[in-house]
Amino acid sequence: MATSFKSDLPDAPVALRRAHPRLHDLAYAYLKGLLLDGGLDPADRISSDGLGRALSISRAPVGDAIRRLTMDGLLEVLPQVGVRVVTPVPAEVADFYELFAATEAVIGRLAASRRTPAEAVALRQLLTTLASRNDLPDDPDERAAALRQRNRRRYERLHQLARSPLSTGIGESFWDRSDFFLRVAFGRFQTPRYVSASYKAVFDAVVDGDPAVAEREIAHHLSRLGRDVAEALTARP
Repeated sequence: MATSFKSDLPDAPVALRRAHPRLHDLAYAYLKGLLLDGGLDPADRISSDGLGRALSISRAPVGDAIRRLTMDGLLEVLPQVGVRVVTPVPAEVADFYELFAATEAVIGRLAASRRTPAEAVALRQLLTTLASRNDLPDDPDERAAALRQRNRRRYERLHQLARSPLSTGIGESFWDRSDFFLRVAFGRFQTPRYVSASYKAVFDAVVDGDPAVAEREIAHHLSRLGRDVAEALTARP
């Protein structure tokens, strides 16, 4: 367990500040970026004052961001100690992915059932764009962050096609936890090769209007991913 507060927090990128003019949203996006893309690791302790100095903002928006991320399951508040990044428990992570698989499988089924022919064509075009590697950054960490964002766009589009707005807010919490677990387990965001193959099968099924295949493929690869992530976490020092 970390015994001192994390002090070497990076400055918030200018692009992040521009994208989040509201200080509460800036603090939340900044902290979540450090958790999902690197900068804060399991058991790291953070302070509201330190975060406020890093962002040049008051403690109020920082406290709100900490509260939101605690509810998201990425931070924990320890009485008399402070705020700490959660340490994933392998068995609990495997269970999490079983739940994740079940919910996203339903979304896949709904998307394949409800998408229009025009949306199927647009989806195919989007997937071609996201699959391109030509404009990815050379830096490994920046590349991983860009791939994570692309993966997020795939899931977001799936939820849009499912026409289930309420599920999207729930899904975002699952996506954030999954991305955090992947980074902790593998050092940075990355997925095994079988996940890419399954993505193709899932979205081919959505384009073709095959709900059963979309549901089955999502359930299968997320359950398997959960077992692999749990195994990698078990092997960590």
